[in-house]
Amino acid sequence: MPELRQVSTLNWFMCWLMLSCLMITLLPDRLFSGAFGAWLGEYRLLFVLAMVLSATYFLSIGALLLFQHVFYRKQRLTRQKLLKELLEYLDASEKAVLREFVIQRRSVIKLPVTEPCVKNLLDQGILTYAYGEPGDSSLQTIKPLMITLEARPLLTFRVLGLNPASMTEEQKNQILNTRPRYAYKQLGRS
Repeated sequence: MPELRQVSTLNWFMCWLMLSCLMITLLPDRLFSGAFGAWLGEYRLLFVLAMVLSATYFLSIGALLLFQHVFYRKQRLTRQKLLKELLEYLDASEKAVLREFVIQRRSVIKLPVTEPCVKNLLDQGILTYAYGEPGDSSLQTIKPLMITLEARPLLTFRVLGLNPASMTEEQKNQILNTRPRYAYKQLGRS
């Protein structure tokens, strides 16, 4: 809901025009007497047209808002469906990058954006820059990244190839050994 200071001057004018014309056309003629009553009688059609004009203005704004809402909802559902399909076809290196968020238990991890699997995840919309789009992309290749809000509910242990309850120690070690080298460097390991 927009605040009062965000409502445009045109909206205020159209609201005033609609309400004043509505009152003038709906009030009985006997309330207005003399020259003012004669003037209102002569220009009543003009007040009705102004009321219709302002009402259609607000109806068109309402129709635009409804269209925008429906379009946004359709776009969001299409995006969610696409993300679900993308997550089903991740390769091992992309899954390893996403597992780092689970292994390190962090929501923001510094990753090299020049790494092909990280770049793919960024391009697909699964990862995003944590603190907004960087201004200088050439100065530093390691950027703080996070999983997008749309992809978070779709990332499950099954998608990432993790099942902590039924994994043997050997499988856990295998997953830890397939971690990207840059993840070890970030934690101070070698």
